[in-house]
Amino acid sequence: MILATAAAALALGAGQAPALTLRPCDVQTVRARCGTLAVPENRARPAGRKIRLRIVVVPARRKPVAKDAFAYLAGGPGGAATEATYELTSTFAPVNEHHDLLFVDQRGTGASNAFSFPNPKHPLTTTAQVRAFATESLKAFHGDPAQYGTRAAMDDLDAVRSALGYPQLDVWGGSYGATAAQVYLARHPSSVRTLTLVGATALDVSFYGRFAANAQSSLAQLARLCTSDPDCRTAFPNWRRQFRDLVKAWNVRPAQNRKNETISGDGLAGVVQGMLRDLDHAVSIPLVVSRAAKGDYGPLNRQLPASAGASGPPRELMYWSIWCNEPWVGLDAKGPWGTDFDGLTRAALAGSGVACPAFPRRAEPRSLWRFPSGKTPVLAIAGGADPQDPISNLPRLRQSFPDSRAVVVPFYGHEFTSAGCLARITAQFVERRTTRKLDTSCVSALVPPPFELLR
Repeated sequence: MILATAAAALALGAGQAPALTLRPCDVQTVRARCGTLAVPENRARPAGRKIRLRIVVVPARRKPVAKDAFAYLAGGPGGAATEATYELTSTFAPVNEHHDLLFVDQRGTGASNAFSFPNPKHPLTTTAQVRAFATESLKAFHGDPAQYGTRAAMDDLDAVRSALGYPQLDVWGGSYGATAAQVYLARHPSSVRTLTLVGATALDVSFYGRFAANAQSSLAQLARLCTSDPDCRTAFPNWRRQFRDLVKAWNVRPAQNRKNETISGDGLAGVVQGMLRDLDHAVSIPLVVSRAAKGDYGPLNRQLPASAGASGPPRELMYWSIWCNEPWVGLDAKGPWGTDFDGLTRAALAGSGVACPAFPRRAEPRSLWRFPSGKTPVLAIAGGADPQDPISNLPRLRQSFPDSRAVVVPFYGHEFTSAGCLARITAQFVERRTTRKLDTSCVSALVPPPFELLR
């Protein structure tokens, strides 16, 4: 058989060949090698139904080619890794110098047996309607919905690694991808050469248990940043109090923000939480809140979808299979948390409580969801003002991994626009296979964008 990559040729012994042959392809204008791998949908029944995983490998650009590949795990849950091939080949160009880039659509995403629920023909206004819609829609899915969890997906990734002949992977995961990366390390520790976690929460830390408090902390940091900026401080002296008052008032009586549409206080909190994720949007929060307090909803409406029904809960079956079953999500979280985001958190938990009974249950003992430990080098990157996955959500990083380092990017939330700086740090880490003496000086040179004062 033809060797999949130069890295595979180096990794295999005499007379061996990888179990998977990749073919030349173009993916979003990137020259790559593509293929599919059939894996059991249910590994407890290896002779049963098979699903095919889409795989894209972008070969290393220079010799010597490393034996290991750099594997990107997409966020979501629901992101398809191969759909980011162009963007991430550019972002991780320093890593791609000597490492193949590996993209695998996680089962249930992209071209790996994905299934999405259709848009309902009529609004679903009751619990019974939601559950009936999900149950009826699932009849169109050919397979077992219970098999689309993170643990099975990470076993898939290791099957791909083995089939391509890579002895190890340098695993990079962001957001939910960082959750999946921890699961991969826990289940296949000898397969991981390095681990990079970006915007991560430890497997045994409740995502929703800290959701409200993390958002409040992020908002407080933005308030301090505004106070330190003379223009922002002068233009919006009371925006923080105004936000708190609007959340309370609009939960009693939603505001008519545009024709045939209203927004509640928890809806406003959801908009602000979403803006906090990206610093380029977060710097507009004081303006949005201050104008809304005066009855001017223009800046707020620009942060909303074009129509009230344009957004909604995720439609991917894979998302719900994970969200409703895996304990890291924290659907058993209990308030109060004493924040402006308590109502938003309770609403999110209630929404999951309505939908989840419609989906098959899967055994996910909490004993299997523990933050891993070991000698694997681990680099953790987090936004200093991340409203959902701050570095405090990885409380035992150093104790669990002696060769680990946390890089906190000041001011930033969950989304990073400083990709070049972080890619260079990641490339150093992968090449050296240690967090020791990494040059992170580019992080301290980052500056926040100016606050939006007029619109």
